[in-house]
Amino acid sequence: MANEQNLRPAEYKLSQEEAKKGGINSGKARRKKKTLKQIGDMIGSLDIKSPKTKTLMRNAGILDDDMINDVEMMFNLQRKAKKGDAKSIELLAKLRGQYKELQQTEVIAPKPLVDLTERKKNGQAEGS
Repeated sequence: MANEQNLRPAEYKLSQEEAKKGGINSGKARRKKKTLKQIGDMIGSLDIKSPKTKTLMRNAGILDDDMINDVEMMFNLQRKAKKGDAKSIELLAKLRGQYKELQQTEVIAPKPLVDLTERKKNGQAEGS
């Protein structure tokens, strides 16, 4: 938590030694992140082994050449979304690039059929 004792003044600058350590650690973090991404890409591109899953995907129209783990994950996500799983629907929209469109959709509330303020001014009770 920030408090008066551990805040640095605005004009504080890192020493060369601190900056060097930060740069080294930043490089390590970038290399680690790159390695994890490469491993994820490799695993995602592996072929599906389950005959049951392959049959389900074939019946849905997916070609054998496209049956890799990444496609299976999208397929299963789509199946969950069809059942009404809100998180799956949101994730699918994000993956398809439609999420921003969904967020920007303006919801307009319908206008009431009767103006209640006018009724109150005229002394009429609600519900009569």
